[in-house]
Amino acid sequence: MKSFCLILITLTVFTGFSQSLPINFEGDITTADFVNFDGGTAIVTTNPMPSGINTSSSVARIIRDGEAAWAGSKILLTDNLDFSVLTKISMKVYTTAPVGTTVKFKLEGTGSSVDVDATTTVSGTWETLEWIFVGTSNDLNEIVFMFDIGNVGDGTANSTFYFDDIEQLVGPIAPTELSLPIDFEMGEVDTDFLNDGGATATIIPNPQVDGINPSATVGQITRNGGEYWAGSKIFIDSNIDLSTQWQMSMKVYTTAPVGTRIKLELENADGNTNLDYLTTVSGAWETATWNFHGQDSDYNRIQFLFDFGNVGDGTATSIFLFDDVQQEVGPAIPDPRPTTLPVDFENSVVTTDFTNFFGSVASVIPNPHINANNPSGTVGKFVRSGGAGYARSKLALTDFIENMAAFGTISMKVYTDAPVGTLMKFKLESNVADFGKEQDAYTTVSGEWATYSWDLSNADNGIYNVLTLMLGYATPNDASANATFLFDDIQQIATLSDGTSQIVNLDNIISYPNPAKDVLTIRAANDQIQTITLFDILGNQVKTLKPNSQKATMHVSDLASGIYTAKISTLEGEGSIKLIIE
Repeated sequence: MKSFCLILITLTVFTGFSQSLPINFEGDITTADFVNFDGGTAIVTTNPMPSGINTSSSVARIIRDGEAAWAGSKILLTDNLDFSVLTKISMKVYTTAPVGTTVKFKLEGTGSSVDVDATTTVSGTWETLEWIFVGTSNDLNEIVFMFDIGNVGDGTANSTFYFDDIEQLVGPIAPTELSLPIDFEMGEVDTDFLNDGGATATIIPNPQVDGINPSATVGQITRNGGEYWAGSKIFIDSNIDLSTQWQMSMKVYTTAPVGTRIKLELENADGNTNLDYLTTVSGAWETATWNFHGQDSDYNRIQFLFDFGNVGDGTATSIFLFDDVQQEVGPAIPDPRPTTLPVDFENSVVTTDFTNFFGSVASVIPNPHINANNPSGTVGKFVRSGGAGYARSKLALTDFIENMAAFGTISMKVYTDAPVGTLMKFKLESNVADFGKEQDAYTTVSGEWATYSWDLSNADNGIYNVLTLMLGYATPNDASANATFLFDDIQQIATLSDGTSQIVNLDNIISYPNPAKDVLTIRAANDQIQTITLFDILGNQVKTLKPNSQKATMHVSDLASGIYTAKISTLEGEGSIKLIIE
């Protein structure tokens, strides 16, 4: 999703040699020209599948193995890239990773970095992927490759990517910059829109003239195939000043069902901010509003994303008319108010008390699934709508959490239709210092309320006063039922010990893949793993391994599918992590 990607910062120092586009790896680039970072390793190697669209003898390969979800490699170019005419970059890619794997192409340099995503459409054969960089500044000369962005690589075939023939091509013409308000009566044309992901914008005579919108001309966006985030954007001739008129409004007509999601995104070269509106009528004009109170006044692009979360089919319910895009005075949004534990959403917390980041939308709503497991009338709701795999919402507390040594486990009720085994991260943070601690839990049911817990115990008291939810971590941000989580009754509970030794949290331990099917790898960042003991959900010990090394491999194909706990002993102490075996 190129419109919703957080600009990632890769802290590396270049040691490679400068090159220029096009690059075909037939002698112009060597392995030494790559600068690897955070778990990605790139080399120049023999083409493993010289067939179809790529019969070249030499290609590049990146293997991602552990460390960060944005692991990759980069190359320094001799000159800055010029996007005044050649607005598209293409590259051939081969991988056996699943169809739909995200490949991020990022540009860095002396100016603002920019990144665009593409997704694979085949597996086990070469294909050409493209990235559009219309409107990108001409002061960037580093190309960064991040395959399968958002997931931690495991060194297997699915984390191995071959690529070749990187070149800059003629792409879409940069649209003419427009001025707000926009009513489509001032000579705007179709090419003033930049379409993406399966959306096509046009300017047409108004086919639905009525009292709400008597205009003769309107915009139309048709979504037909492509991506769930398909949309069209316009460029504005100056930064949008949100200091006094922070609300955006737009007239909309569609026959799509009531409740269809319309996302409006404001963008600049450095990032974006976006809000959702849910339609209230079908087959009639209505005025939609988005309140950007408190946002910066440095955005100069507007992206229209109708029926966000679904793939369009070109029918009437995938066609949207819109008109009169403008700023207006809107209500001020109250500052978030801190609350206290426990949190039950019955009177103390309202929607504006949440602070959302990277595409999350948190709110307080009536409980739509009242039952014996959760009879509460009001609950929290967390929706992953656009943004990054690490979308999150925060709730500040009035005081620092005390007695973390004995009562350092946080429990919370959760309802979601997401598949069993979906990752939910819970993090404690401080809003006055750089403290943070997070743990994982995995859903054990789907379509039911269940209570989950996160052991965040800590001998240091009084350092955490922010609750951070990252539910459905690294799963699609399509605002679907699988990307929606209800939550309730957040509270501290006693942290249990097995009585055999001091249990500490081992923050430098990672495991992958998770879920695992055949082989599970557990790695320590800077310590030796002495013992790994695997327990099933009933507490039965099923496997023991004594690797005495930083990395251990465990065969799990003989185990039944389900949730397991791995107790890990290092020289630091002991800790446990949750695992899923498929």
